[in-house]
Amino acid sequence: MKYVRHITSVLVIILIAVLAAGTIVEKLHGSEFALTHVYGTWWFVGLWALVAGLMVYMAVKCRMWKRMAVCALHAAILFILLGALLTMLTGQHGRMKLEPNRPNSQFFIKHGDDITKVTLPFSLVLDRFEIEKYPDSEKPKDYVSYLQLRDGESQEDVVISMNHILKHKHYRFYQSDYDEQGNSVLDVARDPWGIGVTYVGYALLFVALVTILVERRKAFPAVTWSWIGILVVLLVFLYIRMLTHPLLPVLRSPFFSLHISTIVTAYALLLGIMVVGIIALIKPKDKARLERLKDLSTAMLYPAVALLAIGIFIGAVWANVSWGNYWSWDPKEVWALITLLIYAAPLHEKLWKTFQKPLFFHVYGILAIISVLFTYFGVNLLLGGVHAY
Repeated sequence: MKYVRHITSVLVIILIAVLAAGTIVEKLHGSEFALTHVYGTWWFVGLWALVAGLMVYMAVKCRMWKRMAVCALHAAILFILLGALLTMLTGQHGRMKLEPNRPNSQFFIKHGDDITKVTLPFSLVLDRFEIEKYPDSEKPKDYVSYLQLRDGESQEDVVISMNHILKHKHYRFYQSDYDEQGNSVLDVARDPWGIGVTYVGYALLFVALVTILVERRKAFPAVTWSWIGILVVLLVFLYIRMLTHPLLPVLRSPFFSLHISTIVTAYALLLGIMVVGIIALIKPKDKARLERLKDLSTAMLYPAVALLAIGIFIGAVWANVSWGNYWSWDPKEVWALITLLIYAAPLHEKLWKTFQKPLFFHVYGILAIISVLFTYFGVNLLLGGVHAY
């Protein structure tokens, strides 16, 4: 078991390093290159498979089934990874261009320099494309395509806009772009297996996280509940702002306030752990004080990691609704995942006993905030991506 823990530690560190390197590769060479040469490679999939396999081995050795919530949490991770693999192996994602009054039943999938043409079992006809604007403003409120869906002898009028997709025969169509000639560009996705399995993983993850928090609720101090209260306030504020202020069309979604507020509250709790760590290091020789402050930080760590994980999968569901792809390896997504992995480590102190040492725990909590700061600020400034609004 000792050697398995060491191997797992090394593999997780390698995984984090590869994820970080992948964001740099994407910045230098583009998302298609990063997907082809990093995220979509056999060795990257194999690395995840090794980590997952070792996780299962340690779960069995630790008899994790005796703690159902924890067991469900790790099972959820396996479902999510399996769903991602199924999406990679069986999913399709391409684009189609619609010109007014011209039926189209083909879309194109790009894999590096190769382009594959796919024929749909039905056709779409663009009646018109419109840019809806905010009252008394030139800012776009929504991009809307008015279409006809023709399938055999049947014909149906349909509308596609940002955050409002068309589903038909396992195909999903998303408003993606347009041009000056009034043509509409749609993203097309077909993923009959991966999405369902992944969503089962998200649901199981949510239930497991909530159950764990409820089981540990007596360990949470008042300061933790204060941050949870901030979450509620943020939700209300962001929802009101969404209703009263002009937002980019893609941001006009109920997921906006949920995603942002959970992530920001998680980051606030992680910042609190850093502050507690600095306070603890003022008197590093007072072991009793270090232990008390470690308990405080641990109490904040549980809801912080839970909220961060929930915020990430809310963002994934939102991305799937808006862009047809619940995970696109965007730098912000990747660094949020890196932050989650970094902060999940101290929660496994029974396996990695170094985290049981208060001094090490506090130093780790101080240094770990670097990942939060880079995710929140550094990605926008240095790496860009679809989240760099």
